[in-house]
Amino acid sequence: MMSGYDTSPDLQFTQITDFTGPPFAQESDAGPSNQSFSPPPAPKSTSSQDQTPKTSGRSPAVDPVTALKRQRNNVAARKYRQKRIDRINELETELRNVKQERDDLRLRLARQEAEAAALRSMLQLNSGKGAKS
Repeated sequence: MMSGYDTSPDLQFTQITDFTGPPFAQESDAGPSNQSFSPPPAPKSTSSQDQTPKTSGRSPAVDPVTALKRQRNNVAARKYRQKRIDRINELETELRNVKQERDDLRLRLARQEAEAAALRSMLQLNSGKGAKS
């Protein structure tokens, strides 16, 4: 038997056997009948316990060892979730920094390429003047 599962009779399902009328309206040879099918009325219960099973609260007979294990597990799960969120935030920050560095390097490269192109054109102009003289 697995611990943690409530096998009390409150949680068992009841089978509805009180059904009045045929499941489908039957057609005669002359055509469909004018009768409409309506589902049977829901069974009425006198106690509020029968309508909803007890799942909202813990049963009073909880083993102290089990309660301690659950508490430790909850703390560990909470700690893990927070650690995971912190790690995600850390990675997102690092990603933003790396993207910023990449953009800065691209800009620097574009400036240096433009400077190199300007220097080449100046060199070609100067070398062209020197050859004519």
